[in-house]
Amino acid sequence: MPSERVDITKRGIDAYNAGDLEAVADFLHEDVVAVVSDGMANAGVYRGHEGFARMVSHWNDAWEDFRLEIVELIEEGDAVIVPVVQHGRGRGSGIETSMTAVHLLRFRGDRVAHWRLCVTLEEARDHAHEG
Repeated sequence: MPSERVDITKRGIDAYNAGDLEAVADFLHEDVVAVVSDGMANAGVYRGHEGFARMVSHWNDAWEDFRLEIVELIEEGDAVIVPVVQHGRGRGSGIETSMTAVHLLRFRGDRVAHWRLCVTLEEARDHAHEG
């Protein structure tokens, strides 16, 4: 049976795919830190609900249509690692594309306190064990 963290992760991604960013925010700790790894679009560190919303807004601005397809939900210590296929259609170009990425979520209580977008599963696993 999936843990509460896995359930929260899946519900958060479902809310994102439905375009319900308010529901996504309900899953985030007020002091959430979001990190997009170097070399990826919008790389940087985003803090708090406002920073997370800014990161998502910048990302969504580039896409007419975008959704995450969960490949697997992996519990790694107190983290959840989520390899995904990201499907999108460029806002300006209309070109459809798919790409892989790995989301890493660490929790404080029942809220996501740290979210990181990684290039590889190995990168996510390395960050899952940071203090």
